[in-house]
Amino acid sequence: MKRLFFLLLLGLALGYGCRKVNTSHTVINHKMIPNYDFENWPPGGVIWFLPGWTTSNDYMDLKVTDVAPDSLNVYHGRYAMRLLATFEGAWAHAKTKFPITVHPLGLRAYVKCDLTPSDTVSIRIKIFYKGKEIDSGTWFGTKSIENYKQINIPISQFSTLADSAMIEIRSGDHIIMNNQHFVKGSVFWVDYLSFLLKN
Repeated sequence: MKRLFFLLLLGLALGYGCRKVNTSHTVINHKMIPNYDFENWPPGGVIWFLPGWTTSNDYMDLKVTDVAPDSLNVYHGRYAMRLLATFEGAWAHAKTKFPITVHPLGLRAYVKCDLTPSDTVSIRIKIFYKGKEIDSGTWFGTKSIENYKQINIPISQFSTLADSAMIEIRSGDHIIMNNQHFVKGSVFWVDYLSFLLKN
């Protein structure tokens, strides 16, 4: 009997933690996320900096990985973030960790990508309370997306407590070479991040 009760509780917890985001009963909050619209890009010498975020530009040459503003492929505002890997096995990335006051249901983003064969891009969200990871959600892109697409990344709901969040965005790491010369790498554009919160 105890075992049956335990299995029932486990099933309910897993079902609750992995459910889809019901966007009909949510509100949108952009402002908790630093530089959520990727509009602020002060140049830092030969590399671009994204205030509120750390990027692979901070410690890798732009000839290897590239996280930069793009004014030609934009969903909202003047710029989107473009992530491009130009070296096999080296993905470009951008990451931010910041305080939050409520536990979000999900993370919304607008994305498009031009992927080389068998490549993958991703967005990961982690929720913390007192330094411990308590909930998370991840989206993987495995096919090219020609026009911007809205994605809603469900965040598990094992806890109602939260005091900080971390978002990590990664490009692919596959490239196409011709006679040892770089031809093409996967490109990943991300714009207009927001949290989905309970109404």
